[in-house]
Amino acid sequence: MAEEPQDSPLTDYVTIYQVTTAAGVDHAALREWVRAGLLPRPQWTGGRGVLGKWPRVTLKIAAFVRGQRELGFGLQDIRARIVAAFGDKVLEVLAEPRPTRAQSNQAKKKKSAKKRAKR
Repeated sequence: MAEEPQDSPLTDYVTIYQVTTAAGVDHAALREWVRAGLLPRPQWTGGRGVLGKWPRVTLKIAAFVRGQRELGFGLQDIRARIVAAFGDKVLEVLAEPRPTRAQSNQAKKKKSAKKRAKR
């Protein structure tokens, strides 16, 4: 496991590598967790070496999410469990949940079906 950097003004953020290592999952799982509102959205640095920077608390939240997944909890159930474990203040850093692509596509189909029915 990667060694966690010491707290300092220069290390208020962690890399995606550190988050994936702490949670024991791949990048795709982290993206899914962000979409579900279980992790903060990363901040992106500009320039040639575009890097995602995650708030340090992401390490603890990601490890917690992984543990909850191993216990069999679904993504929709875990957000409430994060708040219960970390307190309401964690909502300040978590991303807002977004619908999955499948849910978005279903909503679009329903909307266009309604438009056709009105004609």
